[in-house]
Amino acid sequence: MVSGLGVGAKYVEMYREQFRKYLGIDPYPGTLNVDVGVNALEVLASIPAIIIPPPKKGLAIVVAYKGYIDGEDVYVLKPCITKHGWHILEIVSPYNLREKLGLRDGSKIKITVIDPLY
Repeated sequence: MVSGLGVGAKYVEMYREQFRKYLGIDPYPGTLNVDVGVNALEVLASIPAIIIPPPKKGLAIVVAYKGYIDGEDVYVLKPCITKHGWHILEIVSPYNLREKLGLRDGSKIKITVIDPLY
């Protein structure tokens, strides 16, 4: 886990209705940033993604993948416009995952990404 750029809450709020509609969750206002240490695109490219259209002009599509961290439902997000490379994944859930799972910068976690059709 790593600290983010401090703008996750702003973007989660902008996309809140999109996340409700396409992911079926009311997301906590912020993202959990995870540095997986490799280009995650190589792994995620083989898993069907949920495409979330931008809520307004000037914003980008967000690609989402259904997953779990310690049994908690999460979505791994990759905005099409981001300052993060594919080694940084942004995670949303209805909860503040840092608090709920007792995480801090440097914590190791296991993210399981699944095919949303199963």
